[in-house]
Amino acid sequence: MLPEEVYKRRPNHNNTPEAVILIVANYIVFTVALQLFAACAKIGTFFWVVLGALALYNFFSIRKNREDYSKAQVIAYVVSLAGMVLLFFLLRSRELNC
Repeated sequence: MLPEEVYKRRPNHNNTPEAVILIVANYIVFTVALQLFAACAKIGTFFWVVLGALALYNFFSIRKNREDYSKAQVIAYVVSLAGMVLLFFLLRSRELNC
């Protein structure tokens, strides 16, 4: 028989690491906010509000699951942040006049 602890553990989205879930959520929210509020010639104020809320979500998510982040996951997270900055400049380079 299996120990009772096995049944109490809840896998997180089929054992997907928290860092991967956080990175995917960051890219989805960032891309949608960029397309909605920063696609025109002027960056909307609400875009910065969404980025602030996303930063708070990242802070509390990382703080809650600090022991789950290995060195490789931290490096992947930092690279994803750099990728978001690159995505910002790539999508803003073709700005539309709304």
